[in-house]
Amino acid sequence: MPADALAYFDVGREPEVARYTSWAPHASPEESRAVVGRWVEGFHQGRVTPWAVVHTGEARLIGTCGFLTWVPQQGRAEIAYALHRGYWNRGYATEAVRAVLAFGFATMDLVRIQATCKVANPASARVMEKAGMVYEGTLRACLFNKGEYHDLQMWAVLRQDWPFNAR
Repeated sequence: MPADALAYFDVGREPEVARYTSWAPHASPEESRAVVGRWVEGFHQGRVTPWAVVHTGEARLIGTCGFLTWVPQQGRAEIAYALHRGYWNRGYATEAVRAVLAFGFATMDLVRIQATCKVANPASARVMEKAGMVYEGTLRACLFNKGEYHDLQMWAVLRQDWPFNAR
């Protein structure tokens, strides 16, 4: 965990990465260590938490991707992801999102997986589209974050439409 927290600080401290998230850039490795610690604790308590996105060739954490919320009685979950900007536009985010979608449908028996992105972040929308999600609309002034309201695009995929459905 200490090495992961330090690698996550490398992701979380980037203003361009935090720009489209709900969190501010991490100010210190201790802040990142606390975030990772909360995730590990949540995992052990059975809550959904992000997973590390690891570049296999470099054997290092380059971001996170996983479930933000999970409503088991509704068969629904929401995903989120953040990647070190040095790895943007190389297909890693799309690969990670596809893996999380596959896990959600095959292992968690989800019916719907959704995600949102700020309208000002077309690169994230493109990731969701390439991963097989469908644009459902814009939620106007849906998120108050960092002192202002943001419009969010809603993207989702249903198990019945998932192209890699094992059922």
